[in-house]
Amino acid sequence: MNQPSPQRLVTGITQVASLPEIYMKIEMAMGNPKSSSKYLADILSEDTALTARILRLANSSFFSFPGKVTTVSQAVTVIGTRQLRDIVLASSIVGVFKDIPEELVDMKSFWRHSIACGVTARVISTLRRETNVETAFVSGLLHDIGRLVLYKAKPAEMGQLIEKCTDTKALLYQSEKEFFDFDHALLGGLLLKEWKLPSRLIETTTYHHAPGRAKEYIVETATVHISDIISNALTTGSSGEKFIPPLSDKAWKILGLEDGSIELIADELDKQYAVAVEFVLSE
Repeated sequence: MNQPSPQRLVTGITQVASLPEIYMKIEMAMGNPKSSSKYLADILSEDTALTARILRLANSSFFSFPGKVTTVSQAVTVIGTRQLRDIVLASSIVGVFKDIPEELVDMKSFWRHSIACGVTARVISTLRRETNVETAFVSGLLHDIGRLVLYKAKPAEMGQLIEKCTDTKALLYQSEKEFFDFDHALLGGLLLKEWKLPSRLIETTTYHHAPGRAKEYIVETATVHISDIISNALTTGSSGEKFIPPLSDKAWKILGLEDGSIELIADELDKQYAVAVEFVLSE
């Protein structure tokens, strides 16, 4: 069967799915050395729903700030400017993809799996004492976004693949490769590249099923890979995959996690998950 190229699929999608204006404004402000916390707060204040969610997040267990955060400027200081950009991206990305056929995927279930992966990546990065754990959260959140490209561009074919995988107990991402000659991970990386998102997000998305192929962000890609496995194992939502993908032993070794880490990670995921779901999915 003559399949369209992955780049053509992504180009078609970006004509109808673009990054929200609020994120683009924050991104531009971040590139201006004269931007202040107040300036960023003024941009955020243009979106009252986002402002309310950020204030709730700043006062949540995600940040454990000792005092009450009452203003957007204070929230920007508590969260940090780099982290703020990632948080705004996480909040705004859900609205980009609409009209995905319900018979293919329950979008709340899709995002719940993505959020679980993001929180797990955040927890692992915290255990490893990484500097920007919010980027880890966004990396996990976006890892399956290429599957939304397939659901939107190729709904009939994806419906057939999901049915086949359910019957044969095959892994969906492997079936994608067999059918299309590429999978959602590659598509996701191409989409993030088209959106001009950071190279870290592009690489972790592209290689989350093949962490050994990561070149620059080896630890970060291993983190998303392990987080995806844990999230699938805990069946916290689903992006369409019915079974648990294989674990890369190399990725586990790269992270250097101690014995018993899984229980600790699962416990922290349980503590932070509800906060993240409310932040990302609340209207």
